[in-house]
Amino acid sequence: MSYSVRFEGAALIQLNGLPSDTFDALVQRVVELVDQPWDAAVIPPGNDPAFRMTIFGSGNGLLSFHADDRSETLRIFDITWIG
Repeated sequence: MSYSVRFEGAALIQLNGLPSDTFDALVQRVVELVDQPWDAAVIPPGNDPAFRMTIFGSGNGLLSFHADDRSETLRIFDITWIG
């Protein structure tokens, strides 16, 4: 089962200006997540396990998303890059 991906709101804006190697690392991590969406940490306080976060780009990036099992969709809502 592979999930579809949607970049939403702030995440769409945060994509602008990412260096190309960072963008490539982000895409690589998202490709991994479409087949294994639960390979990410639950966002604290952990009340809803569908809200997850994971690192990318050698640990310099943080990707936050919601995994909807019913629609098999990953909704990416935040991207943080400290590089």
